[in-house]
Amino acid sequence: MKKANFVLQALIAAAMLAPGGGSPAPPEGKVQINYNRCDANYDGWGVHLWKDPGIPLPGVEWQNPMMPTGKNDFGIFFQADFKEFSKGKVNYIVHKGDSKDQGGRDMSFDGNTVKEIWVNNGDRKIYTSLEDAQKARAENPCK
Repeated sequence: MKKANFVLQALIAAAMLAPGGGSPAPPEGKVQINYNRCDANYDGWGVHLWKDPGIPLPGVEWQNPMMPTGKNDFGIFFQADFKEFSKGKVNYIVHKGDSKDQGGRDMSFDGNTVKEIWVNNGDRKIYTSLEDAQKARAENPCK
């Protein structure tokens, strides 16, 4: 039985690490946050986005977060206009009401160097490649 479980886990990890499964690069002038939930339930999850010093993007409020732009094999994704962010710093919190992911911390990345990130539910790290996000999920699978 242990051998069967090990083989099954290895197959799942290999499938997650296989190329593809993401989305094309974000369109010119956009930044993209890809978000994966273990339960695959994205209903009500959005992203709060703001520029420095704490000014929300137009149309974004805590009670009215940006809703997903679309879905891909990783989960859902959010796209925003890069020009909205002061000096390229993209500030965000993935949340549903007052339930925040990534440990409830204010998160950010440098949109001047990275146009797309991947976020795993329950993981505080920001991944700059699909492969790194999939590898992290394989090392710490959903429970």
